[in-house]
Amino acid sequence: MAYYTALITAWNGATQPPAGVTGTGLTAGMTTQQKIDAVNGWTMTGTVPTSFFTTGDQVFNCVNYTEFKALTATQQANLLAMLTTPGKLLGGSANNTSLLVGMVLDFFAAGTVTRTALLALAKGTVLPWWQVPVASNGGGLSGPVSLADTQKAGLV
Repeated sequence: MAYYTALITAWNGATQPPAGVTGTGLTAGMTTQQKIDAVNGWTMTGTVPTSFFTTGDQVFNCVNYTEFKALTATQQANLLAMLTTPGKLLGGSANNTSLLVGMVLDFFAAGTVTRTALLALAKGTVLPWWQVPVASNGGGLSGPVSLADTQKAGLV
């Protein structure tokens, strides 16, 4: 039941949707399925996600040119190679051993223009409420809310 504490609190909360959440609030006139759909539509921004995907061009646009020039030629080449990789790049506070996050932490000191811009990019990432950790006021769930979840949580 503890797994569903955030869902139960949000489902029964007087503030709909919960503070910091964007989406349709739950009302007494909604069916269970409508409430499930509303909860699964809730989103959050403003915190650094534990994991999220970004693209090379998004990261590239965060790199400050003066700070880039201060890197060694090898660091510059490695960073540019990383940012031209096709597809998504893994970021987030739980991935500091991944190549992208590791390079950023090694190449750009805390408080630099580049790190500040990357932090803003991460905080601007829109995540489904159910996926955001409970510590960041999210649902802390491993997947979208289902009818079975509401039954296990005692909501229906």
